[in-house]
Amino acid sequence: MNNYIIDASIVIQRFIQQEYTPQVRMLFNRLLKGDRFYIPEFCLLECTNVIWKQVRFYGLPEEQAQLLILDLQSIPFNIASVNYLLSSALDIGLTHQLAIYDSLYIALALQLDYPLITVDDRQLNAAINCGVTLIPITDFTE
Repeated sequence: MNNYIIDASIVIQRFIQQEYTPQVRMLFNRLLKGDRFYIPEFCLLECTNVIWKQVRFYGLPEEQAQLLILDLQSIPFNIASVNYLLSSALDIGLTHQLAIYDSLYIALALQLDYPLITVDDRQLNAAINCGVTLIPITDFTE
């Protein structure tokens, strides 16, 4: 059983076809083997916003968007409150000129001492500089 911090750039590819969707699907299959995914509470909001944009700007039918939201809600994420991470995230964000949203994933990885999986290059570089263990999404193949 493995524990991972995964960010919205990973989670959303479970629903919206992007470059690493095949690898993300392999990663999500690991839930069936007992692996655990940790996300900050706002990750669900970030993903819902991306789905909203798909409806608003790219023609995703609203009914399909609603089904994607139900699917998102059914994933057994371990959802972390960000309240105790805010100070650390601010330090990370200011030091690395990184948005607080992205900094919170790094702060969570540091707090729990679990590896981070992301495809966000700026976040990835800041995480490396903070000493966070990273796992490339390309490690998850058939």
